[in-house]
Amino acid sequence: MDVADTPTLERAQKWLLHHSLEHLHGPAEIPGRKDDLVVLCLLRDGEPHLRTFVEHHFALGAKHLVFLDNGSTDGTVEALKEYDNVTVLRTRLPYRTYQVSMKQYLVQRFGHGRWTLYADVDELFDYPYSDVVSLKALLGYLNDNRYTAVVAHMLDVFPESALSEVAEGGSLKERHRFYDLADVIVREYSEAGDLDNVVSNGEIKIYQGGVQKRLFGISPLLTKHSLVFLDGKLRPMDLSDHFAGGARVADFTGLLLHYKLSAGLYGMVRREVEERSYPNRYGKYDKYAKVLEGAPSLPITSETSRELGNVNDLAHNGFLAVSEEYLSFVDREERRKTGESRALLKALSETRGQLGAESRRTAVLRDRVQELERDLEQERRRAGQLEERNRNLEKHAANLERRLRTVYSSRAGRLLTFLGRVKTVAARVFAKKRG
Repeated sequence: MDVADTPTLERAQKWLLHHSLEHLHGPAEIPGRKDDLVVLCLLRDGEPHLRTFVEHHFALGAKHLVFLDNGSTDGTVEALKEYDNVTVLRTRLPYRTYQVSMKQYLVQRFGHGRWTLYADVDELFDYPYSDVVSLKALLGYLNDNRYTAVVAHMLDVFPESALSEVAEGGSLKERHRFYDLADVIVREYSEAGDLDNVVSNGEIKIYQGGVQKRLFGISPLLTKHSLVFLDGKLRPMDLSDHFAGGARVADFTGLLLHYKLSAGLYGMVRREVEERSYPNRYGKYDKYAKVLEGAPSLPITSETSRELGNVNDLAHNGFLAVSEEYLSFVDREERRKTGESRALLKALSETRGQLGAESRRTAVLRDRVQELERDLEQERRRAGQLEERNRNLEKHAANLERRLRTVYSSRAGRLLTFLGRVKTVAARVFAKKRG
């Protein structure tokens, strides 16, 4: 299809989606204000994560949750109907074809003039100093600064013990307390493409890879524009479902705690390899399957793994970006609540430059190491090709030698040898006569 036809295709998909929807539970319209948050989620068979997802975001301060179910058969819809302030819609259109349209539809239907957070059911949103700053205060800060999008980075969290398809008891959040930044690839924000965004903090980057790179050899995109405000200019799910266009990007980054590395991964991968209902970019699910099939118990932790205390740890180590203005805002909230200033904020502000510089140096070194590894791999391939060529030449030479021995041992070969000797004798006689 021609690129010029893409808007027509998108409109057709959204029309079909709108007319395929079933309204199963909760209010169809959600009134609210600019400092209210509506959480949006597209899911299928998400029951194992539901309770954690719903309770986390209500505890954070969300006003309402909207779920678009895509054909669950595990009791997901029935479980959601037990909650107040939850709306449940359903469509049976194929996810592989309509995934971006589904997510765009949710944002555009429920996000005009207010903030919406899109998160998958295995993701939990948080932000730096949420222990000090309430969600309502955070949205007020965003509104006061006329921001329309917050970048959030996904962080794969995992248990200390080996991953197994046998679910363990206890809370998912309590078990999955570890993370690993060693294989996170850092890119400049400008590498995201032509989004026409205004970015207020140069420390905001694009992340890829992480622990899944080490385990499965894939480099998933870890950066999303999850929290957005539709102001008539912002384009949700622009370029892909990870980005937004026409946005004024806030001066701090949020967090999406990602619980993909849980017991349910085994079953989800098996189902996906059979059904092929998700986009399988770069053979991602085949790579999952290859590793998981050979490891019913998969060790994840390594010497670079760390235990996560709270989201503030990730601001301290530079994974999350926070500006001076945001830190001042947090300090004002602290003084408003307790009458005291948090000395940590001043110390953190003074070390941010050092952390940023160290992070940039680490990123440059990591990129250089990867470049050298690629060069080394190319040289190894060249050496292998030369070695193979030499082996072929040796075989060819040996074959020629065998053929020559065969010729010389034949009757014709003996005649050639005799004629050669005659020629040599004749040359000597001729030379002697001339002398």
